[in-house]
Amino acid sequence: MKLRNRFRKYGAIALIILGSACSILPKEQISMPTASLVTPTETIISSSQTDLSEMGLLEIDVLEIPLPEQIASRFMEYSSMAWLGEDLILLPQYPHRLNPEGLGKLYALKKADILRYIEQQDGEPLDIREIAFDDGGLHKTLPGFEGFEGLTFNDDRVFMTIETHNGNPMMGYLVAGSYDAALQQISLDPQTLVELPPQTNFLNASDEALTIYDDRIYTFFEDNGLSQNPKAEAHTFDFNLQHRGTVSFPNIEYRVTDTTETLEDGTFWVMNYFYPGDDHLAADDDPLISQYGIGETHKQFDGVERIVEMKIEEGAIRLVDIAPLYLRLNLDGVSRNWEGIVRIDEIGFLLITDSFPRTIFGFVQNLR
Repeated sequence: MKLRNRFRKYGAIALIILGSACSILPKEQISMPTASLVTPTETIISSSQTDLSEMGLLEIDVLEIPLPEQIASRFMEYSSMAWLGEDLILLPQYPHRLNPEGLGKLYALKKADILRYIEQQDGEPLDIREIAFDDGGLHKTLPGFEGFEGLTFNDDRVFMTIETHNGNPMMGYLVAGSYDAALQQISLDPQTLVELPPQTNFLNASDEALTIYDDRIYTFFEDNGLSQNPKAEAHTFDFNLQHRGTVSFPNIEYRVTDTTETLEDGTFWVMNYFYPGDDHLAADDDPLISQYGIGETHKQFDGVERIVEMKIEEGAIRLVDIAPLYLRLNLDGVSRNWEGIVRIDEIGFLLITDSFPRTIFGFVQNLR
């Protein structure tokens, strides 16, 4: 990517100082996951500073959390995650892949087990629970079906997005269903299916992410860069999937692959990812880099792996004035296609990849 190529000449640049005047966080403590979590600070950088594009931003390592072997295969191809009470539900893009003629499967992890691993890091895989999944035949009846992409819950109600190549060339869908705790099953109602027309004519682009705020469902298109999608917007729906219009969405470069739940004040976070092979999404000018700077390993490689904070307010979705949280990239330059993100309490985020380069489930501490 042209924009980051010019950053490589600066070499190693000091990390931004965090914390109060009486506390400085050593680089070693930042770059290596530890069992004892660091107290988060407020912000990494102030947007009022100058020449931020030449500054090195803090990058955070991903603490990988092992999954049981049967669900750790890249064959699972995870596409989203969401909280259902105290359980984290993992959504494979093709829940019926292992059982084409029967019920599909989603997978549940206990929040308490995840927190225990983050604190103790004992190396033992987390226990899982299977959730039966009945999509009402949508994986067979929707022309050009390319899998389930997004997931969110409102009590026992479930909402999902679906991607197909049943358009020009793509078409997305939103569908509703319910969770039966006694049966340990999620069932979708095909009668609720509504279209989510794509905002570009790119292949493999649809409304991948969704969140709920103030009794409204918001769905987010994945490509929102200024040159690709200058009038980016989010669709809104009520819980009966009646369309309630659109709201403007920030022109954030690269892909938005998933979103967290939304807080009471309208704040949420999106996973923002760039795969260097997606030349049509490459940016000569990335406003977030120009305003806040860029992470150290992001100066060396063309991939982008970062978490961006947003807020729903005044009938629009806006960027929060704070630097993105950059993940420390693999030093071999191999990108990780992060397709799922949730917030875990106040301490950070959980992430999951699809099949590239393999299934990775991990924790990222929010040091802000």
